[in-house]
Amino acid sequence: MKTYSIDFRQKILDTYHAEPISQKAIAKRFSVALSFVQKLLKQYRETKNIAPRTDRCGAKGKLNAEQLLILAELIEENNDATLEELRYLLYGKIGFSVSRATIGRMNKTLRHNFQKKTLFPSGKGTERVQILRCEFWETIKNISFKDLIFIDESGVNLAMVRLYARALKGERAKGQRPTKRGKNVSIIGAMSVNEILTSVNLIGGTDAITFEAFIIRKLVPKLWKGACVVMDNCSIHMGEEVKKAIEKKGAKLIYLSPYSPDFSPIENLWSKLKIILRSRKTTNYQELGKAIEFAFEQVTSENIFNWFTHCCYCTSSF
Repeated sequence: MKTYSIDFRQKILDTYHAEPISQKAIAKRFSVALSFVQKLLKQYRETKNIAPRTDRCGAKGKLNAEQLLILAELIEENNDATLEELRYLLYGKIGFSVSRATIGRMNKTLRHNFQKKTLFPSGKGTERVQILRCEFWETIKNISFKDLIFIDESGVNLAMVRLYARALKGERAKGQRPTKRGKNVSIIGAMSVNEILTSVNLIGGTDAITFEAFIIRKLVPKLWKGACVVMDNCSIHMGEEVKKAIEKKGAKLIYLSPYSPDFSPIENLWSKLKIILRSRKTTNYQELGKAIEFAFEQVTSENIFNWFTHCCYCTSSF
């Protein structure tokens, strides 16, 4: 209700009592809303007072503080539940039902928003894996980050395009991509804190023989005494010849703990490359090869150093 002066309110009340006039006519005469006249007269009948109310502070919340805390716990335990499912779960806890819209508003009050999940393997949270992750850091913490070399593989294909675009509100954002993605192109790369040491692209997957050839022909010539090669423990990396070739050069080999891609800065390299490749819209393997070469050229020394910092191998600024 709009706040009008007491004098103005009194004039409306006096007119209502002095003249045989309807509430609608009073509203028209004084150029106010009919609802204002109705509320004013009701207020006078109930309280004998026409002063503006000062106790209005918005609608009372459907849930009190304790019930809101219960809802927060339910969201924490069932973070992928729909609003309707949360509504049902809350009913079982507090004994009365609230609307789905109320659940939505309370989600915002609790600062929860619905977003895409960041998924991780269920085994990552086991005690065994956590112990192995700690043991990895105990092994590597005394090695200078300047001697670390990370190796990994990634796959790309011809159907890689940007998946997000702009469109007018209410319309779909559309785009084209090749109907046939073709065979995957595997990229094997080795990265130190200073540079991309070496990389190779090949059509198809990477097997143990291919990986062994990459180590012996591409990586070993770039190694130095005291270098430490770090790679994940997938089966194609476990060949005896791989270890022998690295150690023969005076370097050593350490395997990442299971479920630990977050310990490998080269994962950030693949993310950057794929972002660039999605923007190139390649249609054949020759174009894709050139796009991969272009993407590697966009990687800066600062990028690499920041990736090492992100994975906690160094802390100083670039």
